[in-house]
Amino acid sequence: MSACSLSMDIPGVLTAANDWIEIKVHTAGRRLAGVTFTDKLNGCAYRFGDDIFSIHLDYGIKEDGVTDDVPSPRPRKISAASLMAETPAGEEIPGNPQGRRLADRRSGVKITVPFAWETEGLAVTWTAELREGSPYARILLDICPMQWASPIRMVRVLELSAPDIQTRGSVKGVPATAFGGRLFAGVESPLSFNGEEEGKLVAQISRKADIPSRTHLNVSAVLGVAAPGQLRRTFQLQYLNEERARPYGAFLNYNTWYDTLFDRYDEAFAMEAVSLYGEELVRKRGAVLDSILFDDGWDNPETLWEFNEGFKHEFRNVHKLAASYGAGPGVWFSPWGGYGRPKQNRLNAAGDCFETNERGFALSGPKYYNYFKEMCLHMIRNNGINHFKLDGTSGEETQLPGSRFASDFEAVIHLLGELRDERPDLFINLTTGTWASPFWFGIADSVWRGGWDHEFIGEGTMRQKWMTFRDSRIFNNNVAVSPLFPINSLMNHGIIYTRKARGLDTVEGTDLEDEIWSAFGSGTQMQEIYMTPQLLEPSQWDTLARAAIWARENNETLVDVHWVGGSPMELQVYGWSAWSPAKGLLTIRNPSSERRTWSFDPGSVFELPPEAPRSYSAISPNGKRLPFSELRAGEIVRMELEPFEVIVVEALPKPRA
Repeated sequence: MSACSLSMDIPGVLTAANDWIEIKVHTAGRRLAGVTFTDKLNGCAYRFGDDIFSIHLDYGIKEDGVTDDVPSPRPRKISAASLMAETPAGEEIPGNPQGRRLADRRSGVKITVPFAWETEGLAVTWTAELREGSPYARILLDICPMQWASPIRMVRVLELSAPDIQTRGSVKGVPATAFGGRLFAGVESPLSFNGEEEGKLVAQISRKADIPSRTHLNVSAVLGVAAPGQLRRTFQLQYLNEERARPYGAFLNYNTWYDTLFDRYDEAFAMEAVSLYGEELVRKRGAVLDSILFDDGWDNPETLWEFNEGFKHEFRNVHKLAASYGAGPGVWFSPWGGYGRPKQNRLNAAGDCFETNERGFALSGPKYYNYFKEMCLHMIRNNGINHFKLDGTSGEETQLPGSRFASDFEAVIHLLGELRDERPDLFINLTTGTWASPFWFGIADSVWRGGWDHEFIGEGTMRQKWMTFRDSRIFNNNVAVSPLFPINSLMNHGIIYTRKARGLDTVEGTDLEDEIWSAFGSGTQMQEIYMTPQLLEPSQWDTLARAAIWARENNETLVDVHWVGGSPMELQVYGWSAWSPAKGLLTIRNPSSERRTWSFDPGSVFELPPEAPRSYSAISPNGKRLPFSELRAGEIVRMELEPFEVIVVEALPKPRA
């Protein structure tokens, strides 16, 4: 892997390049005359549009027909073509071995073009950044109103001509692709629009809030390349996993929710939960436990986010005990205030002190934002919290008067950045209110799969019906609507076996074993355990520990996990597949009460790149007897599955002959 390079071989043309791509920035006098992006992998070049970027403002007009204290009371577009450019500068970026993002650990280069203030008083800086060995560039805009608040309503970071432009999904904030999936692009925000407009590929974001004077608005976009047939893997692994807020990795956690529901609990309950899970999983069976998540019930809802009387020492004693097992405490907070009666009690307790909207507390409100942030920081600083479950964010289309945020979503994005500044290794689970945009993972570690917490559809026992429901939501709410969304980062409620879980308080046959292996085989790093520890028999602890250890040992492969097969709701055979140079992994489930045959080509389910081995030996880590001992790319394999059977396959590459 060669280093990035900077050069100016031609006067007025500054070039940044790595093994994959090249960016040329052309200047003519005081103008940014053009930007060319060359895909070395596929032998294609793309020229940015004449605007290069554009900023759209709208001051609006008052009823009397004028707008005070602004230069131009009308909509206006500002672009690179209308701005005077300073001299472009090339700069090397040193890698930081301790960087939180994997990309930060790589060295790189960047080209920066500052622009002179224009009549609206905006200071704008455009930057293109490349990292060593990365098949993508990041294009960044820094916009700062220097004189007065600026009513920026849309920022277009990318506009270029390309063939076969597609928006890859039907929800907001999905990337666009072109040239048969060999080019991908998008503004790095779940609120973005990326797609085709007037025959061009555009990446942009709209907003409602004015930008206060002397406040920076930073908007970034990705522009990357992929080999034929490798779009998903390149986008998810070589781009998204490099730029995500925290690198992918197993995060095993017990969650109290189904053991308490809305009931209050105390330190004694919390200490017992930590002790039981620590002894059974860590001490006796050698698994790694990352966190114990204390869901709704730790606080006194007659106050606002203060501990109930059962936690005289807050979580300090819990933290100390958890640390003895190598774990930490996690905590549930709800930005909008929670659910049901406890939520109403919290709203009543706050009175008129904090801003609200249609769903409860408004995180975008200045007073509530500051209060909520301080409560979260207190948990980190004083209670050793390593994991937040932030449950409930609303107000996407609502801006509160006086708020610097256009919505609660903008507010939570900003909040997560501040929390990570305090503790970079935080695991942040952002739940209700999210959707299947892959760009959430620049700020959060997992998001909610969508749908009810648990429900029952299909055939078989209640537990089998629950698994079918769980996985149907993964498919319908994520895979089907956002094909480049990484299902390795979903909160899906994993494994449920508790006294208070409707329909899931008993076990029949191998149901629980199937649920455990399907949960870990799904590859999600958010490994949730909702299991009453007092209910578990030694053999069930054994299965849980074995599957957890297996998944953690296979982190480097499971990061590639993707959906295979059909729709759970239609009772079609389905599952998850992943591949790395070390091995292939395949987890398959039959949701039907009838025996089913599933046929597959290993080359297709593993999405093998051309250089990958073509032959593999096969074993089953969950003890199933496989009808094959070898797998070969290009040869169809038939797998017979009994009703409700879950089969896990490890495919180990065989040396080339």
